[in-house]
Amino acid sequence: MDLQNVLVETIGSMRTVKALAAEDEVRKKVESKFRLSTFVQMKSWKIGIISGSIGTVLQTLSGVTVLYAGAGFIIGEKLTVGELMAFSAVYALVTNAALGLIGIWDEFQGLRIALERLDDVFETEREEVDPTGLTALPKLRGTIEFERVSFRYDSDGKNVLQNISFELAPGQTIAVVGRSGSGKSTLVNLLLKLYEPSSGSVRVDGHDLKRVQAATLRKQIGVVQQEAGLFSGTIRENIAYQIPDASMDEVMAASMLAGAHEFIMTFPNGYDTQVGERGASLSGGQRQRIAIARALIGNPRILIFDEATSALDNESEKTIQRNMSTILQDRTTLIIAHRLSTIRHADRILVLDQGVIAESGTHEQLMAAKGLYHMLVSQPLE
Repeated sequence: MDLQNVLVETIGSMRTVKALAAEDEVRKKVESKFRLSTFVQMKSWKIGIISGSIGTVLQTLSGVTVLYAGAGFIIGEKLTVGELMAFSAVYALVTNAALGLIGIWDEFQGLRIALERLDDVFETEREEVDPTGLTALPKLRGTIEFERVSFRYDSDGKNVLQNISFELAPGQTIAVVGRSGSGKSTLVNLLLKLYEPSSGSVRVDGHDLKRVQAATLRKQIGVVQQEAGLFSGTIRENIAYQIPDASMDEVMAASMLAGAHEFIMTFPNGYDTQVGERGASLSGGQRQRIAIARALIGNPRILIFDEATSALDNESEKTIQRNMSTILQDRTTLIIAHRLSTIRHADRILVLDQGVIAESGTHEQLMAAKGLYHMLVSQPLE
C-alpha cells in the first residue's frame, strides 16, 4: 500500500484513529511509507535524469538530421543557407518551448493539487493546543458522570443535547435508545472527548474531561462503532491496532471473547490473513467481530458499543450475546443499540427524544409505563 493510499485511508478513518488513541501508531506507519516513497521518488528522479539525457540526445540527433537534410536541399539548390539557418533556429525554439511547457504544466498541476490538500490540513483546528497543560488520567475505575450537559454544533445553532444528567458506577451498564437523530451518538462523542459540551460537564472518575489529555482517556476506553473501521493489513494487526506489541495469546483471547476466532481459523493464513482496504475481503459480521476484539484487547475499564451489533447476522449476534456477560464483567458499559436483545439486560435504559432524556429505568419498568420506550420496542427502532 503506497503513501497516498495510507494517507487517504487514515484521513477517511480519522474518527476511528482518534477513538482508539492510535495517532502515534498511525504516525509511525505514515513515516515508514514516507521514507519508502522518498526512496522511490529518488530512484524515479535518477531515471528521469537518464531519460532526460536520452531526450537531449534524440533532440540533438533530430537537429543533425534537419541540418543534413537541409544540406542536401542546398546542394540541390532547393533551399538557401539563410533559409536553412532560419528554419533550424525556429525549429529549436519551438521544440524547447514545447518540452518546457509540458514539464511546467505537469509540475503546476501537481503543485496545485498538493497545495489544496495541504491547505485543508493547515486549516484544521488542532484538538489540543497545549496537552501538557492538561491532566494525564491515571488507571480508571470506571465512574462516568454527565451533569447538566448541553451540546450544539454551532454557537448559534439548536442544542442537539439539552440538560443531560446521569451517573454510572464502576461495572454498571447503561443503554441509550431513541429515534434516529435524537442525540445518542453525540453522547459517545462527548465521552470520548471528540466533542466538548457547550455547557455542563462530563466527568470520568471525578476528572472533568475538559481538563484531561484526550489520549490518556481514549487508551482506557474500548469502542465499537457501527462502522467497523478496519485498516489494510492482517487480522492480527487490526485486532492489536491500539496495542501493536500485544502477544498472540492476547490477540486470540480477545477474538475468542468477540466470537471471531472460529471464522478466523477457517482462513488458510489464519490471523495473518490480509483484510484488504477497509476490510473489504471480509463480510460485515466478520468485520464487526474483529472490531469488537480490537476494543477488548486492552482490557478497558470502560466499554462503548455504538450500534455495534447492527451489522451482525443472527448467528454472529447469538455468539456475541452468549459472551456478553463475560464481556461486560467488571466494565462500565455504554450501549447504543436498537436490538432488544442487546439492551434489555442493562442496569438502566435512557430514552432520548429530541435531545432530552424522555424516560429512564429498567426494561421492565419502562415497558410497564407504556410510554415512548414501549412504543419503540414494539416496532423496529431507527
